[in-house]
Amino acid sequence: MRSTTLTLTGAAMVAALLTGCGTEAGPTAETAPGLTAEAADHNAPVHFKGVEPSAFENVSACNGEVIAFSGEDTFQVTFLGTHYEFLIHTRSTGTGPVSGAHYTINDIYHENFQSPRPGAPQGTFTYQGMFHVTSDLPGLNFDGHFLFHMVTLPSGEVKITRDIGYGVCKG
Repeated sequence: MRSTTLTLTGAAMVAALLTGCGTEAGPTAETAPGLTAEAADHNAPVHFKGVEPSAFENVSACNGEVIAFSGEDTFQVTFLGTHYEFLIHTRSTGTGPVSGAHYTINDIYHENFQSPRPGAPQGTFTYQGMFHVTSDLPGLNFDGHFLFHMVTLPSGEVKITRDIGYGVCKG
């Protein structure tokens, strides 16, 4: 019964899609050229990716030691008029100066900004991230999460709607 239902549903979907297709709208029909980057002006995106070394410190949520990490950041950034996105993935290692534990961190970070038009006083800004740290010694694995969201109103007033950050020892 299930295969009959799936077949009938699939046939109905194909029939619905083909109903709107004439010779002028088929998959091989000519299409008008789209908007070029030059004509798009401020709506033309700027996008780039990269990989670069990273070095930073993080405090263990399990024993409080400050761990110096080094490794690699893989990132991408997109700018489009009044909007930007930044995404970064960090993979690094470090050694605890007190415990001697070897740590590995896997971190994801996302940031964005949005405004309705150039020069507008209002907009939103958000950043958030989470990380997972594993250790070769039992009891020293920990996670962290943070979130910040800010809104600037048309009056210019700034409101912070979220500001959260914590680390949790996972054992």
